[in-house]
Amino acid sequence: MAESRATLAAFGVQVAPLRRRTARTYLGRVLVHPYNLLVVGSVLLLSFIGWSPLLLLLGLGAELVILCVVPWRGYFRRSIDAQLDEADRAAWSRARESLIRQMDIRHQQELARLDRLIDRTRENIRRRGGAVPLLLDDGFGLSRLLMSYIRLAIAHKAGQESLAMTNHSELMETIRSLEAIRSASAGRARGLSERRLAIAYRRAECWSRTREGLEVVSQKLATILELIQLMHEQSMTPVDSPATCAEIDRFMRELDGFDTGESAQRELEELDMDMDRAFELEELEAEPTQHSRPMRLVAR
Repeated sequence: MAESRATLAAFGVQVAPLRRRTARTYLGRVLVHPYNLLVVGSVLLLSFIGWSPLLLLLGLGAELVILCVVPWRGYFRRSIDAQLDEADRAAWSRARESLIRQMDIRHQQELARLDRLIDRTRENIRRRGGAVPLLLDDGFGLSRLLMSYIRLAIAHKAGQESLAMTNHSELMETIRSLEAIRSASAGRARGLSERRLAIAYRRAECWSRTREGLEVVSQKLATILELIQLMHEQSMTPVDSPATCAEIDRFMRELDGFDTGESAQRELEELDMDMDRAFELEELEAEPTQHSRPMRLVAR
């Protein structure tokens, strides 16, 4: 955040300095807190209405106790820190927006696309159950990378405007005409033509350097864009978890054991059925012998 603020200051953008969290900061927040102002106002009003110095002293004592206790409580400090952080983020966002407005429309659209890719990358990492690395966290490397993109985009727009102000073909034609004038003139006119020619040479050299620098800036912008795209694509790569494979293997072993148990149960049931049939056959064979009666011969 400090480096980003330095970059904003280099571009002339006024950003409120970061608030130092000192004891005076928390005391001031307690003094201007609405509840504290309500208590103080009520005590003063009641003491002046009733002309009661004792009530005024009690109110001042209560205020002193509040100032000695509340600023050092953890919950109060956390609340004040959250408010100060939110104010810093709002100031930072306003300053960043003022820089974005200085960019070209095409680069503004690319920056919005980069912001969406970064948000999706963080979401992909959280969905996979991993912690977001410091590189993708706000205020670390990624914030500086985006600030570099903004700075380069502004420089790219300035370079394009500088090139657009100079007609290179006309400049080269001017150089050729001045060279012809210098060779044909003499005396004071020759000196003036040489001076103009030196200026034209420097303009042509400046145009060439601007064009070369513009190409370098374009390559850097493309590199940042491709780098963020790479991080997004890596966050979408499926992860082969060894724990999942082990769980599948364990389930297959249990399933095999379940199948073996079923086959053994079927064999036992078939064996029981065979034994029942054998017992039934023995009973059927034994019934004629048990219930048969002796035959009697009747003589006629």
